Amino acid sequence: MKRAVFSFLIFCLLAPSPAVAGAIHGEPLSLTDAYRLALKRSEDLAVKKEAVEEAEVHFMQALSGILPSGHYVITRKEQDSSGTSGSDTTTATSLRRRTPEQKFVFSQPIFSGFKEFAAMQGAAAEKKEREYEKRHAEETLFIDVVESFYAAKEAGDDARILGAIRRAMETRMKELRQRVGIGRSRQSEWQASLSDLKLLEADEEDARRTFILAKQLLEFYIGEPFRGEFAEEDALYSKKNLSDYLAKTEHRADVKALEEARVFSDKKAQAAWGGYLPTVKVDGNYYTERVGVQSGIDWDVLLTVDVPIFEGTKTAGDVKEAASRSQAAKKNLEKGRRLAELDVRNAYSAFLFSQRRARILTEAARAAEENYLLNAEDYRRNLVNNLDVLDALRTDQDVSRKLNEARYQMKKDYWKLLVAAGEGPSFAEASEGRH
Repeated sequence: MKRAVFSFLIFCLLAPSPAVAGAIHGEPLSLTDAYRLALKRSEDLAVKKEAVEEAEVHFMQALSGILPSGHYVITRKEQDSSGTSGSDTTTATSLRRRTPEQKFVFSQPIFSGFKEFAAMQGAAAEKKEREYEKRHAEETLFIDVVESFYAAKEAGDDARILGAIRRAMETRMKELRQRVGIGRSRQSEWQASLSDLKLLEADEEDARRTFILAKQLLEFYIGEPFRGEFAEEDALYSKKNLSDYLAKTEHRADVKALEEARVFSDKKAQAAWGGYLPTVKVDGNYYTERVGVQSGIDWDVLLTVDVPIFEGTKTAGDVKEAASRSQAAKKNLEKGRRLAELDVRNAYSAFLFSQRRARILTEAARAAEENYLLNAEDYRRNLVNNLDVLDALRTDQDVSRKLNEARYQMKKDYWKLLVAAGEGPSFAEASEGRH
């Protein structure tokens, strides 16, 4: 009987973990499904998407600086012509009471110190930066989903472990009551067992509370009520070395975003230097209506060359400011790369230690179960008292719960390692447990 109870207990630990009985009903929810739902619901990602759209607008605005512009202009000049007179045609034209004019106006920038080209390249880098920031936000959201998903599963398993131990203790107390009735055990042993049972029930309620809170947080991320069970999972493991993960840090979304931020700042510095260079443009007019002496002139073209000579210290200040921001962006990139490497090292170490801890606790759980069964058998032979059995049961309970916590910590550390190495959340859809 006791071995069957504790076989069920180990099954609770090693089998896929459904939630607290009766609490949720419906389709099984996998980590991939939860992440997909969270992607659709996240307001933060919606804001990041708008930032990408805004960066696209900046590129269009920069592009307009090198494209020609065209307008159709209609003017009508009214002036007081009383008391004036002119004998020649030119004077008569300038003194007309009404001077209507209609024309097409065209303008084409020829050279502007490469400012527009630098602005276009900078805007393209800004868009990429915003896209990488959005991807990094997706990875951060994935980790949040991982934390809440496994917290709910862990708490559900914890409640089931405590429930199995509670049922085993209730069975023990029935046997103990009979022994007290015939004088083979003391009443104090019964009271000690009752106290342990109530403490166990309190822990069970606390596990249910933790499950509800974690489930509510998961529902916040996925944006809908969850009344189903958790889907089964493959084992999570990694055969890669630390060097394999470190080699991927350059592909992390946050590092790539910093690289594009550096490019963006460099292009702004180039655009600032363009303030020292001349600008050249061509303006043309094609007239559809003119009056007076110019009525026979259908078009004209104006070439303008603007050479900056002195504008105070404005251009120098713009150049120095842009250069300073460019240097700051380079330093931020260097720091980001070092932090990415540290993140990978920490995540790799955390996963290795949690993996080892789970392996050790698995062995400890087997030993604790066997110890309890041996003590229970010795109790029937009057070789130990009930307090010894209760102590063995408490040890088995503690080890089982620690094993449960270690298993889920290992899962969390596994996903954190992959994200730290720049293997984005897309891996969750196709390869859970296959990296």
